[in-house]
Amino acid sequence: MESLILLGSGGWIPTRERETCCAYTRDGKRALLIDAGTGVRRLIERPDLLDGLEGLDILLTHFHLDHVAGLSYLPALPLRPVVWGPGETLYGAPTRSILERLVGPPFFGATIEDVASGVRELPIGTTEVAWLEVSTRAQRLHTHPTLALRLGDWLTYCTDTAADPGNVEFAAGGRVLVHEAWYAESSTDDRTHAAAGEAARIARQAGVERLVLIHVNPLGGPDEELARVARAEFPATSVGRDMAEVRVRMSDLRP
Repeated sequence: MESLILLGSGGWIPTRERETCCAYTRDGKRALLIDAGTGVRRLIERPDLLDGLEGLDILLTHFHLDHVAGLSYLPALPLRPVVWGPGETLYGAPTRSILERLVGPPFFGATIEDVASGVRELPIGTTEVAWLEVSTRAQRLHTHPTLALRLGDWLTYCTDTAADPGNVEFAAGGRVLVHEAWYAESSTDDRTHAAAGEAARIARQAGVERLVLIHVNPLGGPDEELARVARAEFPATSVGRDMAEVRVRMSDLRP
């Protein structure tokens, strides 16, 4: 059984209902986070998620504050993770040097060396991270480039992007697509964020089994409206909620 827990399913501003983006998966003594938004705090509230861990890796899709603010919470964890980022890949600067602008004086009392056991570059293509084969794709339709991530054949994670046709092929053959939905509309002319209907069309065209909407706009309307618009295109859609668990039974994998 593969499982993803959404520690933070919102974007930009944390609210009473949603922290900003962070997702957790685990296999035995290793765990992995996608992004390090304010949802990292859920690990403080739920220490059982870290019980028995010997390794933790964090994959950053990009460096906007709502996706990296949780790095400042890392001293509260019982182990120091390895942080992977797309600095060289997307911005032509080492991930370590980018993170040192945020984690370190005068903005923070600890340095990146204090909170992480290592900082590594996340390239375009396929990389082994912990027990997982992680594939990446550059998304250029945002205020700054971001990475789409794919974990094996069970999960594709696309946030902070306008509707990107290249993500159809990237997600094809996978089980679950986790995709941002900033607008409860069928489409949008915003070239930095996606609408729920656009995420649903990508899911349908990619042939995935399920779509989970994330990076929910804190100033937007009710989740029911996001779901209604997306389900008109792709019925197997749910709106991500904090601490919701997305499970995939690997024995059910298509041949």
